Amino acid sequence: MPTLPAPRPDLLRLDYDTYRALPAIANSDLSRLRDALDGRPPRPQTSANEGALSFGTAFHTALLEPADYVAGQPGLNDTLVWWLVEGVKLNTQLASLLEHGTSEVSVLFTEPESDTLCKLRADLVVAHPDEPFTIIDFKTTGARDADHFLWQCSAYDYDRQAAFYTDALRAERFLLVGVQKNEPFGVFTIEVSEQMLAEGRQKYQRLLRLLKAPGTAPAFRAEAVQAAVDALGQAEENRPAE
Repeated sequence: MPTLPAPRPDLLRLDYDTYRALPAIANSDLSRLRDALDGRPPRPQTSANEGALSFGTAFHTALLEPADYVAGQPGLNDTLVWWLVEGVKLNTQLASLLEHGTSEVSVLFTEPESDTLCKLRADLVVAHPDEPFTIIDFKTTGARDADHFLWQCSAYDYDRQAAFYTDALRAERFLLVGVQKNEPFGVFTIEVSEQMLAEGRQKYQRLLRLLKAPGTAPAFRAEAVQAAVDALGQAEENRPAE
């Protein structure tokens, strides 16, 4: 008998703090490991409240969870935030996806190649029987145009995120939506290609292997990589036996 495909992991409705507390590896954790490998300084940890002060987080809240948007936060231009939201909704394809999709869903899964417990939180998932299973991620961007945003997708490892999410949910389509923060406030929708997914998959699998075996890092980065692994709570299971 043919083997039936494994079911997709459940789409969980969790608040942000509950999601953050899940003892699993997120794409953002892989970014911290990449930074250590590249010799970049560690990123500061932010709480949900601190994150709410950033423009990108404010935009995501206004677009995906408008009832939770808090106006008048220091340093934020509320008019600009809602202007960008309206710009997204003027795109008929994106407006339809927003109407029919489920926003801010969390997923807990085991990545099979490395046997690592992982998690993700997707901006928007559209899961209807008659449509491709689609994940949409929105990025505020300073890109000059669509070509510049496409370059950023690789340079900023958005391709890694797309592959990480696509593989976890066996999605049939992943859309990256760039929303310009400056005039002319364009909206760029990129359907992530198989080539981009393959490149992103190499990135996340390499980092997960490094997470399991930090001793394989180049000697001149070994201390920083081990510190990053320790900070991610992987210290005990990855240290060699004495």
